[in-house]
Amino acid sequence: MATARALLTALAAVLLFSGCGSAGPGPAGGVVATEVEVSGGQVHAPSQRVEARVGQRVRLTVRGDAADELHVHGYDKAARLTPGAPATVEFTADIPGVFEIELHESGLALPSLEVR
Repeated sequence: MATARALLTALAAVLLFSGCGSAGPGPAGGVVATEVEVSGGQVHAPSQRVEARVGQRVRLTVRGDAADELHVHGYDKAARLTPGAPATVEFTADIPGVFEIELHESGLALPSLEVR
């Protein structure tokens, strides 16, 4: 049991420091990238909020099991979701605030975007 716990802790540390699915701000001018999976009406995301600094690029990739439309409020960015295929929106975070991100047809809320 202790070995499994140590292995999971090490894996979590590797993922955290590798930037894989990072939801926090990166270095100034870097890209903040987050991947979200939607299946069976459930949202699976690395966190509840994507944080970026003004001027950073934001890349949000969503993969779902149903057709829908990804929408980033405030920035008015959208992408069509096709089952099984990733949909990505990428833009410069140039408006400070907290913005909802959702799937329009299902009404599912995805992690919000906070720009500071």
